[in-house]
Amino acid sequence: MFWKFDLNTTSHVDKLLDKEDVTLHELMDEDDILQECKAQNRKLLDFLCQQHCMEQLVTLITREPPVDMDEKVRFK
Repeated sequence: MFWKFDLNTTSHVDKLLDKEDVTLHELMDEDDILQECKAQNRKLLDFLCQQHCMEQLVTLITREPPVDMDEKVRFK
């Protein structure tokens, strides 16, 4: 009976990365993004190391969010 269960689970992050038009913001909204980084998810790390993602990450870190932005997203 053990073999009837599908134990090959794919994380939601991996499913997002399979999309052609996935954005950094979509990935950053995922609750398990840090765990996937700690687990050294190769697809995720390759995506985050792309030039445009690195530039967006630096921008997110160094600029103040707009004042009119929803507080939940602003300080996430």
